[in-house]
Amino acid sequence: MTSADMKTFTAVRPGDGSNYGSPIKEFSQNEVNASIDAAQRVSEELRQISPADHAALLRAIAASIESHRGSLIESACAETALPEARIAGEVTRTTMQFELFARLVETGSHLNAVIDKADSNYSPAPRPDIRKMNAPLGVVAIFAASNFPLAFSVAGGDAASAIAAGNAVVAKAHPSHPNTCATIEVAIKGALKKCNLSPDLYSIVQGVNPQITHWLALHPSVQAIGFTGSETVGRILVNLGASREVPIPVFAEMGSLNPIFITQEALTDRAEALATGIIDSALLGSGQFCTKPGLVFVPENETFISAIRQSLSGKSVAPLLSKTIADRYSSAISELSKLGSVEIIAGEAGEGGFSVTPTVFLTDWKTAEKNPHLLEEHFGPTTVIITTDESEFLSIADQIPGQLTATIHCAANEDVVPLSSALSHRVGRVIMNAYPTGVAVTSAMQHGGPWPSSSTNTTSVGIDAIYRFLRPVAYQGFDQMNLPAALQDANPWNVSQVTNG
Repeated sequence: MTSADMKTFTAVRPGDGSNYGSPIKEFSQNEVNASIDAAQRVSEELRQISPADHAALLRAIAASIESHRGSLIESACAETALPEARIAGEVTRTTMQFELFARLVETGSHLNAVIDKADSNYSPAPRPDIRKMNAPLGVVAIFAASNFPLAFSVAGGDAASAIAAGNAVVAKAHPSHPNTCATIEVAIKGALKKCNLSPDLYSIVQGVNPQITHWLALHPSVQAIGFTGSETVGRILVNLGASREVPIPVFAEMGSLNPIFITQEALTDRAEALATGIIDSALLGSGQFCTKPGLVFVPENETFISAIRQSLSGKSVAPLLSKTIADRYSSAISELSKLGSVEIIAGEAGEGGFSVTPTVFLTDWKTAEKNPHLLEEHFGPTTVIITTDESEFLSIADQIPGQLTATIHCAANEDVVPLSSALSHRVGRVIMNAYPTGVAVTSAMQHGGPWPSSSTNTTSVGIDAIYRFLRPVAYQGFDQMNLPAALQDANPWNVSQVTNG
């Protein structure tokens, strides 16, 4: 390709719509294929290193990303219009995720080494020597999210867990923050070189051409996909993964309405505080969180509604992440505003760039049932408050589609077990007396729910995210010298082993 044929694009500042940084080269199909082929050629490297060396790599990646903190904050703030404190927190969260996986990997427990030695007296029939462990898949394609330029981007939870599982990664940079993604690639390749591993184990591809998604998902060397984003793109990836000659798993986290249910007793206790908390949660990050509360079910209560109006009055939000997102949000708000029996509560319009107006819609359950658009996710600073009798909560819970979260606000010592039980069938995380927008990176976290919030019943946050990118392999009748190190009796890697049950 000559320089004249080379396609480029440029990042855009959401704050004023101006260009940011130098033009970014867009990848052609041959270049995408080349990145995947290079990753495939070296994909065995991580599988062969010891847990101790693997953990050292993960820590080296964290340290390398940390060393680029200043430039990451500068570019991410410019490319997303998110505040510096938020981006600084994302840098820390990104490095912490690698440290969390390093602690797991160095124990070797993620390999789940199980040994059943030969037993001629085993019933109902003699058994051979069988040994099983988890193994990486090979090359994993990761798709960066728009709303988290670091924590869910090319080095976010999907990429970190895939690398921790021992896979090579080719990540699709998000065109809304390409310079930030490019810096991350430099950081991770630097860590790989420092650990004497091939830099081809990790690479990013850039571009605005939607065909790049297809090239990645359909390449025969790609063995799995990790994605965080919209249901529309998530469905495309799921369908692409299933359409291949050899289908592959697609681990897609696709958003959610995250309904909140407020009991009458909770309203009696703290109606005004609940209204303030809901508005703050719905507007956090300009409403661009997959865990934003998009539906609120509440008994009629004028104190609560008055507090909602007061909490939203005069409030504005930062510009949205891209013109596409802002246009889609404004179009959705315009359509919802045309519905009858719906009260519109608006905040202040933002100024410049991709600014929008935070808007809350107030209606009743009968109206919502007749207008499906009210029960759809709208990415941005909005939520729908639906008044209904508390006796309807269980019926509503049974009707909602799969969600990442659901929240119950209740009074102290109030029995909400029937409601929480019903919601547990519909969501991945049930929350009591808090708000869903925080997702802690812990071992117990479940960030993923039934379809359509996720494509699988797995988590994209926390320790268990690693198991998406591993598969069990059994070895039968092998002599010691030919067994993987984790399954040898001598246990040279000193991993956890379960022998004969």
